[in-house]
Amino acid sequence: MKTVRESSKEWMKNPKFREAYDALEPEYAMASAIIEARIKSKLSQAQLARRMKTTQPMIARMESGRQPPSTATLLKLAKATGTRLQIRFVEA
Repeated sequence: MKTVRESSKEWMKNPKFREAYDALEPEYAMASAIIEARIKSKLSQAQLARRMKTTQPMIARMESGRQPPSTATLLKLAKATGTRLQIRFVEA
């Protein structure tokens, strides 16, 4: 049986798979940044949810990339984690 790593190497050889995978990168980068802010603030998902006046499952959905947050939600997250929201565009 192949490992996930072995399978993903094989899948990446498929141009259609690679294109779809690359298209998801911004969403996963956002999810990663949310997780990083929470962890650096030493907060659990439940603690962050209380500070943001939302639910733990909502935090979990944002961290999984399944629920893209609005700018208003990101501002609440920044306040709750003691960080500052910075959005920018870079050259493609």
